[in-house]
Amino acid sequence: MPNACYTSLPTWCQGRTRRWLTAALALLALLTLVWLAGPRVTYGPDEPAPRPAPPAQAAALDAWLAEREAAVPGVRPAAAKGIVWYREPGRRTPWAVVYLHGFTATRMETYPLAERVAQGLQANLFHTRLTGHGVPAEALRRVTAQDWLADAVEAVRIGHAIGERVLVIGTSTGGTLGAWLALRPDAAGVPVAAQVWISPNFGPADARAEWILGPWGWALTRAITGGTVGAPHADERRNAHWTRVYPAEALVPMMTLVRRVRDGALDQVRTPVLVLASPRDRTVDVRRIEAAVARLGGPKRLEWVEDAGDDEQHVLAGELRSPGTTERLAARIVRWARDGV
Repeated sequence: MPNACYTSLPTWCQGRTRRWLTAALALLALLTLVWLAGPRVTYGPDEPAPRPAPPAQAAALDAWLAEREAAVPGVRPAAAKGIVWYREPGRRTPWAVVYLHGFTATRMETYPLAERVAQGLQANLFHTRLTGHGVPAEALRRVTAQDWLADAVEAVRIGHAIGERVLVIGTSTGGTLGAWLALRPDAAGVPVAAQVWISPNFGPADARAEWILGPWGWALTRAITGGTVGAPHADERRNAHWTRVYPAEALVPMMTLVRRVRDGALDQVRTPVLVLASPRDRTVDVRRIEAAVARLGGPKRLEWVEDAGDDEQHVLAGELRSPGTTERLAARIVRWARDGV
């Protein structure tokens, strides 16, 4: 039956109320359209940024890498790209280990985990340095997802030059890049035998990071952050090997890369993958890790690490944040690579 309060109003008042309701609904619809039509951040082409290919000859790589890193202003020595030769410089080994560090991190992130894995496999090791990392923070303002794709492709090509089979180890967003390589096995032009993802980033634990992918996402992010993200850490070693304060613009390539991989055909991935993660990770969304691993189409294994020393339960090995688990996880990776790949 009609609302008694409404029908008791004079006819002229009922008409005015209807007009107000119609106008309010029209305004709401207009605002919704404006919101949905708002600008969104874009990923760009699903291709690496153009870059000279590394030498195919292992013996030429040290000089080539040194020259290219010297051309980048402000690279910290402990962050520079470099090869750790198993024995003789310039000599290929049956395995090569390639380490892809995470967002705002450097090769020191899990050191010496990759070194221990390489020793266990009697392998040469290549550490990359993602564009904008290991240098003054302002460089992250200009970086693109395609720059990081180029870093990943370059790393795999160098891995192939120094070893017959390539094992990629990626931590956090390094794991996201590893997933992209698995989705695009054609990108590097050389095969990857196996991958290890440590706390892979398929979405940050802070759900607000997802806002950047929506309409008006960049405007919201800039308003919330004031244009700068992070704060110095009490441990000066973390300040030395991570970019603790950085421009908010750097979130754009990170999140668009995450979305690209998350939306990719993970069921088509055939590369064997070992995933190491903590159920209490405070940096990335563990549920998204589980969902992504469940979709992988090739051999896969998800193992939980519940005793890492890192206060964020994210960096699961390394002398800086989780020294107590480094040797065990290195041995686990070596055993998996030998037995399961």
